[in-house]
Amino acid sequence: MGEKKPVDKIGERYKVMVIGFTLIFAIIVTQLVNLQIINGQYYDEKSQTKLLAERDIIAPRGKIVDRNGIPIAVNRMGYAVKIAKTSMSENEKSEMILKLISIFEKNGDSYEKNLSYYLTFNPIAFGSRNQSEESLQRWKADMVPKAEDIKLLGTPEDVFKYFRKKFYIDDQYTDEEAYKIMTIKYDMLIKGYSATNPLLVAKDVKAETVAQIEERSHEFPGVLIDIIPQRKYVDASSVAHVLGHIGIISEDEYKNYKDNGYSMNDMIGKDGIEKTQESQLRGINGKKRVEVDTNGRLTAELSSEPAIPGNDVVLTIDLRLQKAAVKSLENNIERIKSKADYKKNFGDAFAGAAVAIDVDSGEVLAMASYPTYDPSVFLAGVQDKEAQKTISTLLTDDKNQPLFNRAIQGRYTPGSTFKPVTSIAGLETGAITPQNSYITDKGTHVIGGWTFKCMEYPTYGHGRIDVVRALATSCNIYFHELGVKTGIDNIDIWAKNFGLGEYTGIELPGERKGTRANKQSKKEIRNDDWRPADTAQSAIGQFDNAFTPIQLANYVSTLANGGTKYKPHIVKEIRKYDGSTVLKSEPEYEKLPIKVETMKIVHEGMLAVANAEDGTVNQLFSDFPFKVAGKTGTPETGLEHLGQSSNGVFIAYAPADNPKIAVAVVIEHGVWGSEVAPVAKDILKEYFGMNNNSLPQDKVVIDKASFTR
Repeated sequence: MGEKKPVDKIGERYKVMVIGFTLIFAIIVTQLVNLQIINGQYYDEKSQTKLLAERDIIAPRGKIVDRNGIPIAVNRMGYAVKIAKTSMSENEKSEMILKLISIFEKNGDSYEKNLSYYLTFNPIAFGSRNQSEESLQRWKADMVPKAEDIKLLGTPEDVFKYFRKKFYIDDQYTDEEAYKIMTIKYDMLIKGYSATNPLLVAKDVKAETVAQIEERSHEFPGVLIDIIPQRKYVDASSVAHVLGHIGIISEDEYKNYKDNGYSMNDMIGKDGIEKTQESQLRGINGKKRVEVDTNGRLTAELSSEPAIPGNDVVLTIDLRLQKAAVKSLENNIERIKSKADYKKNFGDAFAGAAVAIDVDSGEVLAMASYPTYDPSVFLAGVQDKEAQKTISTLLTDDKNQPLFNRAIQGRYTPGSTFKPVTSIAGLETGAITPQNSYITDKGTHVIGGWTFKCMEYPTYGHGRIDVVRALATSCNIYFHELGVKTGIDNIDIWAKNFGLGEYTGIELPGERKGTRANKQSKKEIRNDDWRPADTAQSAIGQFDNAFTPIQLANYVSTLANGGTKYKPHIVKEIRKYDGSTVLKSEPEYEKLPIKVETMKIVHEGMLAVANAEDGTVNQLFSDFPFKVAGKTGTPETGLEHLGQSSNGVFIAYAPADNPKIAVAVVIEHGVWGSEVAPVAKDILKEYFGMNNNSLPQDKVVIDKASFTR
């Protein structure tokens, strides 16, 4: 018998493994073909319905309220329309955008038109942000990929054609339709957007708009409706210059703020407290992790982190007092205009400012600038033509300058309200003494070759008078003489000590420093040497002296409290949304080195202004249950001979023997300081509750019986 061959078990096993791996590989290939080729489109679309996205929950901005909690800036919720990126063609996108804008326009809703700042339509022209050649070229350079292409954008029409081509806007659309489309596509370009980071197109739209978009959702792939907080100003016209306003972040602002988490869709403080307290008012956005489909629509919400509202800012402003100040400025300006005699009063009073300060803390109780405006107009969208027309008027009104905060930016010659400084400088340096402060006014005096005349009695003057009566009657000759005896350097030192011609540090943007008349400023302004006649003029608050109303108010506040110069502040407290305190302003002050005797004499002089028989406003406060101390000023503008009235200035504090509040008022072309003083009277009456015979709860109750008439 032949021998049996041994079985090759290893070979058999190898064959089995090969067959097994072949079958597995075949199954995998089959599945891949099924997934990617046969049913590839189906599975791709299905996978796209589960794109993970993280979207912001917009945080409400902090509120701004007055010292008593009365709201000035708050929030309300409103509908916003956004566009998420989809796989649409440019032609499909253009068609959808035009349909969307049609709904906005039909319902009177605004939509974002940032392009209009640079390029306008009807007429086609460069916008307001391209006013200088430098800014225009910089913008063009940002728009084109190559530097040499800038030459293709010579005229506004060239830019329009360039954008029409760049954004693939079909010829079937009219120029007007093309411009509407490119306004949205321009934002898509400069702000960027994606399926998970949609672009804000319109905010605060009407419910009708939302309903129409949702009813026709198949026509608007990528269009989303969100609910976001909207800023609202409450009866804020009287406090507009303090409040400021917010607006959409500009490209330049975005460059500065993007590292702090800002996006190109954000609103940001543009002026006033809204600007200086931006970091406090801005909240922290929440996050919502969601699943979205290819159209950017929400399919599921996975998790969320709530938004944290911004901090609330409590102002030192008393809104009731603020309104009284603005109303009084308006009324008294009209009264002064109505009394035009075309000798001293040319009927040209038109603007002014008033500031009231708590003399024991430096808190600004009122800061009024007139004319004023309604800051709510800046919250309107660019589609709101009436609002844009109003804004344009506000920006271009060079005569009235309603956006100009005269309280901290207006620089005014103080006139005779400066004389208390000259008095203090004279007393502190020994040029005069409390026991002997007499100077003789003969009606005419020559100083440094210049002839000066007494305003009241040019023939024979006031005669021999002391500093108290000189302040009461505002005798120029007295202070010309005293100024020369004291010296400009000493006067300048004391003016600076009181903060005149210096920044106060108030928490508002744009504060101006002002100018003190001294040797250095004359050299800088006039390129000339100092002369004795310059000292004579400066001593009565003329020449190059120019101070802001906030400086004048702080100066008179320091006079009122005996020489404690507080730093004026307008933010009282900052609170979290839950009411807890983040920051509470504490008084900052400097004690000026003034003798008690000096302050007593100046106080007597200012008391005589409002109470002595020959005081410049001796009857104005006669109906008050307490005495008021003050000082009038009638600074000349130098254009009186051309038919321009002098300015009117008045400073005061009350009660005279227990001061609580100090006030400074300026009216441009107000003619006389005595004509301006009624504004201060109205503010004091409101502060002490004299208009309704009841004192406000937050004021110190004063024992009226303790004051003598």
